[in-house]
Amino acid sequence: MFGFCNIASIPIRATASHKAEMVSQLLFGEAYQIVDFQQTAGWAEIETQYDNYRGFIDIHQIALIHQSAYERCGQNLFQVASTQITVFDKIRHFSFPVSAGSVLLLDTDNLMRLGAELFEIQSLQNQMDMTLKQVAVSFLNTPYLWGGRSMYGMDCSGFNQLVFRIMGKKLPRDASQQVLCGEAITSLSQTQCGDLAFFHNKEGRIVHTGLLLDEQNIIHASGKVRIDVLDETGIFCRERNEYSHQLHSIKRIW
Repeated sequence: MFGFCNIASIPIRATASHKAEMVSQLLFGEAYQIVDFQQTAGWAEIETQYDNYRGFIDIHQIALIHQSAYERCGQNLFQVASTQITVFDKIRHFSFPVSAGSVLLLDTDNLMRLGAELFEIQSLQNQMDMTLKQVAVSFLNTPYLWGGRSMYGMDCSGFNQLVFRIMGKKLPRDASQQVLCGEAITSLSQTQCGDLAFFHNKEGRIVHTGLLLDEQNIIHASGKVRIDVLDETGIFCRERNEYSHQLHSIKRIW
């Protein structure tokens, strides 16, 4: 069985409970495979198409599609890079905004048909020629949300993944996975915009990540999406006048 996100976002839980940790989110237009459907319990275990992430979603948020539509979802997708996108649900007759990072399968006349759903994409703007830096700073002041990956709230690795996705580059979901990607950069003097920095705790475990804007500034989700100073020690928070994260490594992904 297959489905897709037909609302702005769907929380993905670690276990089958609304009280469980939100480990990630589905954004509008993203597809998934249903691994286990527990109708009596009210939950379905899914695996996301984009990054093969597993978790549980409420069955009342499921919109079923055929396998052919699921396969189509993985091809020729329009990435929503602007926050000025509104979707009109032509079945239920109401409009709602969708987050940057959502995906649209556009037919003619800005229509999106998927399964039994039909949407009209409104306020669709030309999003060509946006630089990685422009995309990243467009999320400034977005609130931090554990498991979030949308303009309504995001965590540190969700921020990285969303920016790179909009730019057409695929990243895994978690910081512990992202740190395994790319080429190691040994000095800040060798860095460039788009490099990813990773930070560890006293036990050496990767606990944070962010995106370099240049060799001295990093944009990352910590309390909110913010820009702080980066040096060989780690992130120096201007607001608190102290180091907040200890540098582990820098990787070139872009």
